[in-house]
Amino acid sequence: MKLPIQLNGIEYLLLVIQSEPGKSQRHYLRRMHVYQYGRPDYHKGGTNSGYFNSLSYRNVTWRDWSKQTVWYSCWSPVDGSVRKNGYHGGTKSKCAEMHLTRHGWTRANEARQKIGLDPVPFRVNPSQA
Repeated sequence: MKLPIQLNGIEYLLLVIQSEPGKSQRHYLRRMHVYQYGRPDYHKGGTNSGYFNSLSYRNVTWRDWSKQTVWYSCWSPVDGSVRKNGYHGGTKSKCAEMHLTRHGWTRANEARQKIGLDPVPFRVNPSQA
């Protein structure tokens, strides 16, 4: 179902993370794909994954609260560099738990106002109702 006022990708992601925190990145990307195209993402939720890898958004508008225990090899990891046995790499979680930062919460409330909804007060612990 499309809203009368079209949200861009980042605004939509901020709204769904605000309304349903603690889910995986893939969960939010699948929802965004249905919102944008009106059909499921048949690529397992990988479309637009750059939102979660971008240094402009990661740890600025949202943060992964899950334990980073899986090491992977790369030159520029999104959550900080780690060396293991002389190789460059980083750590990531098996399944992300995405939550908004205060900046992300403010931007999500701006998107809420854009579609005519009231802002939601910021909660550090998303389990607070």
